Amino acid sequence: MRKICLLFILNFFSVLSAQKPDLKSSIDSLLTNFQRHNAFSGNILLQKNGETIYKGEFNKFAEGSDQYRIGSITKVFTAIITFQLIEEGKLSLDSRLSKYFPSIKNAEMITIGNMLNHTSGIYNYLEWEDYYDQKSKNYTRDDMLKLLQQGKPDFKPGKESSYSNSNYLLLGYIIEDITGRSYEENIKARILDKIGMRRTYCEKDQTQYSKRTKSYKFDGENWSKESDTHPSFTFATGNIVSTTEDLSKLMHELFKGTLISENSLEQMKKTNPQVALGYGLFRTPFYNKTGYGHTGRIDEFHSGIAYFPEDNFSIVILANGTNIKLNDMVVGIVSKYYQKKYKNPDFTAYSSETAPSTEIYKGIYKAKLAGLITVGTFQITQAGKNHLFIAMYNHEKQGKESRKALLKRTGENEFYSFENGAELKFLLNEKGKVIGIKLTQGKQSINCKKV
Repeated sequence: MRKICLLFILNFFSVLSAQKPDLKSSIDSLLTNFQRHNAFSGNILLQKNGETIYKGEFNKFAEGSDQYRIGSITKVFTAIITFQLIEEGKLSLDSRLSKYFPSIKNAEMITIGNMLNHTSGIYNYLEWEDYYDQKSKNYTRDDMLKLLQQGKPDFKPGKESSYSNSNYLLLGYIIEDITGRSYEENIKARILDKIGMRRTYCEKDQTQYSKRTKSYKFDGENWSKESDTHPSFTFATGNIVSTTEDLSKLMHELFKGTLISENSLEQMKKTNPQVALGYGLFRTPFYNKTGYGHTGRIDEFHSGIAYFPEDNFSIVILANGTNIKLNDMVVGIVSKYYQKKYKNPDFTAYSSETAPSTEIYKGIYKAKLAGLITVGTFQITQAGKNHLFIAMYNHEKQGKESRKALLKRTGENEFYSFENGAELKFLLNEKGKVIGIKLTQGKQSINCKKV
């Protein structure tokens, strides 16, 4: 659910055109290795022509349910219903947000189309600094609208593209207002019952949590159960629970024309070439193949779906615990299928007798641009052996929970975050005291001072 900083985690898989005799055992071996090294817990499904060519169940926890929260894949459902309403003449891509929510900043310039393809500029309410600490509360529509309006627009409508959950939150409310029915009722009547998705539902409150699996966070040694975001907070951006089979069926039926017209589907697929964001779908290219799908993240649930129309092939991944990027797993699956060389990731953390205790790195750090302008403050805390946690920090919010990212030790004073691909090198003075960090992500580096 959080703001997407990578293009799409499933950009690296290809179309499986035929099942090789050893496909199951080969992929099973790969995924067993991931699970054994605490890198993955979840389910995977590959289908061609609606038939299963590989299914892997690797949920390492004891609940025994194959139903997962799917996070932002919920947006595909919301987009489908929006296009159904357009086909019914009750809405159009050019309809203005001001007709429904005039108090939203720039509402008179924002269209339904802008919201569907994230060109509205509306502040992403999941950037709220208190989100993690307040996520378990029950929120009304008024609560959410107040939260959404507290942020400034990122840009003028239609001028840029930036992923914002606020777009689909509002689309969900608009769907309810136009139809006079709840979002849940619309999902059931317009999609689930129509194509037979019998194990998918909109989660409403905490009484339903026991129906699905839970999500878990890894600290480098142990797993702990992650707290749940209340579904009223995610609503039409991420309140759906589903299975790999149901999500695969959704994509196959969507592209068969069961849910919306061919013209509407072409519009959903119409993506911005710079960021691959479409009107409810992401573009997922691989060599000369083009697929369409979406990813999701809520709490420690990670999910991804994609469909390649040319080959009538789909892949679905639902995870309730990870210590690796999902696309890294998919690269391995594709390599096994094509019998290509594939080197398993190194899951071991660096360890040596001379490496300092992780305790010396604990503290508050300020990231400064050009050494002058503070662009962020974060906190480093200890995690499992040879691991640390990093989290954003606000001195006015001391004592409140915040989302933590795991850092794995890769050298004497070096650590790595798999969540965002960041490398951290702790800087020590001649007395061995930590004075700062050099943080590198891609080609960009920034110096951070310990305070």
